[in-house]
Amino acid sequence: MIKKMFSKWLMGDIVAKYVTNAAFEKVIENLNEVVKENKFAVVGIHDMKETYTKKNLQIADDFEYKIIQICNAPKSHKALNSMSYDMGVMMPKSIIVSRENGKTTLRFMKMKPWMVSMMFPELDIVPMSKTVTGIMEKIVTDTVKKVENQ
Repeated sequence: MIKKMFSKWLMGDIVAKYVTNAAFEKVIENLNEVVKENKFAVVGIHDMKETYTKKNLQIADDFEYKIIQICNAPKSHKALNSMSYDMGVMMPKSIIVSRENGKTTLRFMKMKPWMVSMMFPELDIVPMSKTVTGIMEKIVTDTVKKVENQ
């Protein structure tokens, strides 16, 4: 309990989570549109339902869980080539869309810029970290707004 409280105080909410009543596939469809509107591209989709089914693992009938990987190629190119190849451990960015208790959820990692700067102390990464976190938040919140206004 103390560990959890300390972690929350120190780091805040690392996982940003948004919930909507919208259908899972409608959220995926709208997320793809909003990603493009924000000059990113979907570079990979990991369908965990498909993965678990192929491995004959038990899942609930309504289980849905996709990891959507997005990238802005010019920005990632610049980060890798002018900052450090180590930046690749932070790429591509992931947005998780899942079904829970009859609702669709969207999640992404919302690391504080100072945390990222601790990972790369030799780089002036705070401005870029703030920008990327802001874009991720915008993509997710715009997706929820768009799907709820349909």
